[in-house]
Amino acid sequence: MWMTSFQTYSILLPAFLVLFSGCRKEQEMVQRPERIFSKRVVLYDSSTYAHLAQLWQRYYEAYPSEDAYANWMYAARYAGAGDYEAMLKEGLSRYPANPTILYLSGLTRLGGKQIEETRRLLEQAASLDRSYDDPWYPLIDVYMQTGDRERTNVALRHLLESGAIADEVMDFSYNMFTCLEKNAVLITNGDNDTYPGWILTRVVGYRPDVRIVNRSLLNTEWYPALVIGEGVPAFVTQESLTRLREDILTDLKSGKSPIPEGGPFGDVLIEKLIEAATREHRPVYFSCTMMPTKMVQQYVHRGRNLGLVTLVTPSVTPYPQDLRRLMDVWLGEFRNGGLDSWQLRHADASRAGRQLIVNYASAIRALLPSILEMNPQYRLGLFRWYEAHLWKALPREALDESNRLWCSGKLPKEIEEWCSKQGYTAR
Repeated sequence: MWMTSFQTYSILLPAFLVLFSGCRKEQEMVQRPERIFSKRVVLYDSSTYAHLAQLWQRYYEAYPSEDAYANWMYAARYAGAGDYEAMLKEGLSRYPANPTILYLSGLTRLGGKQIEETRRLLEQAASLDRSYDDPWYPLIDVYMQTGDRERTNVALRHLLESGAIADEVMDFSYNMFTCLEKNAVLITNGDNDTYPGWILTRVVGYRPDVRIVNRSLLNTEWYPALVIGEGVPAFVTQESLTRLREDILTDLKSGKSPIPEGGPFGDVLIEKLIEAATREHRPVYFSCTMMPTKMVQQYVHRGRNLGLVTLVTPSVTPYPQDLRRLMDVWLGEFRNGGLDSWQLRHADASRAGRQLIVNYASAIRALLPSILEMNPQYRLGLFRWYEAHLWKALPREALDESNRLWCSGKLPKEIEEWCSKQGYTAR
């Protein structure tokens, strides 16, 4: 018996509604996760990245696309996924023209013997999307390794002119440099305290007398010779470097020694650099961003605290005199535009710049007892700087501790009134 169109509609509609409802439910379950950015921009812990990698994997499986795969791989890299390189290789075969996948593929080869392949991948990533800044950072390392000074400076200029580096990050490096003596060597730790410094010294022309030595790059075969060639005290010969690396690697393979947090060779070479600079009467400073390994802690403990940096070679200047110079520079020459910007003050706490500026608060906390003892006339000026530029930009977890520091002990009337207004009682 044939059914009327109405009867057919009546039978099919419930099935269609069930099917449509199931699709809608599936779409609601798989939401698009947040985009993954370089840790230079947004910084989470490894467990958060592991969770984000799972979310992006689910999203990719529901809605396959090269963008979803690229975000999945970016999160998997920061999560330390064991099968990351195999998945990335698969992604490169599927999406050979995706800038992020090309960039991440180049990173897996960085520092190895495939320097031309690394360069090809990174340059292809940069050329496919001129607004994509991530490839330019490792390209700078590649150009340095191959001795291409012109392209190194072009890449640094690109980072400056594209606005890839946030104002508060550029200002932080500038402010560190103002604290340094002439012909100083500044030892840095990572991207956000190194690339801005290279831009300042090599492109902008600010403090070209200062030499930056990146702790991470000291673990490569090529970098120690490069920095010596650029004017750092000769702290190791090629022959002794080869022998040193062989001895350390033998110990590591035998299990006699764990791999140091700063890399297998970095801290050993830093000690040799400090010894060579001391013989030449060149000042060496640690950036306050240095990861506190045992070696770093020993030198910081013995060194001279100067806020954003620590002098780790002997000083002929009395400490009160160094503090006076530091305070004059801090209050008169520091760049504060990044700290004052609405972009920073209203940014999420995960913004790397907001985490970087906590170093100002840590520096004040370490300096204040010495200032009160030796140069108390700077107390009020430093407080006014804190009130004008820093406290509103600090992440919440650092804010209370910093405010309590200022509101402790016997206070000048101006500070006491401010503390009362913020709800703190002098202790």
